[in-house]
Amino acid sequence: MPSRRQACLFGLLALGLSVAAPAAAHDAARVETVITLSAPDALDVTHTLQLSAAQRLLCKAGVIDKNDMTGLKARAQAAIYASERFEIRADGDPISLEILGAEVLGGHLYIYQTGSIADLPKRWSARNSILRDLSPRFDNIVNVPTADGIRSIQFSGPNLDSIESPSR
Repeated sequence: MPSRRQACLFGLLALGLSVAAPAAAHDAARVETVITLSAPDALDVTHTLQLSAAQRLLCKAGVIDKNDMTGLKARAQAAIYASERFEIRADGDPISLEILGAEVLGGHLYIYQTGSIADLPKRWSARNSILRDLSPRFDNIVNVPTADGIRSIQFSGPNLDSIESPSR
């Protein structure tokens, strides 16, 4: 039977683990990108990055000057960085994307892009190395609309190349 002291230490350890778990989940090593069709010929792209990880990695790589994404310059530099590492193709044709902006909200950095598309493609393909080029532990997910709902393209491990997702 454990002593009272051992029981207290075990209780504190268990409490510490239960409090630490949500913080670790919040700092997930993932960039999630959502593609939506907002009008008959408009495509919207939203990249969601966990703020503290993005700030830390982008600062360490020299993309931003300091570990702080609150300034307009840092957000603009992050948006340019992301746009250079993301490409989406519809039926093999690249979609030209423009940067709309970036904002910090609720512990995340959101980067917005837009483009034009004539019709929903039969096949999507993507290249997404946002933060993966700085830390291979990141998984990137690209969610694309299809005739049957949403399909996901996942980048993990050493893969930085394009991956395809059929729409049907």
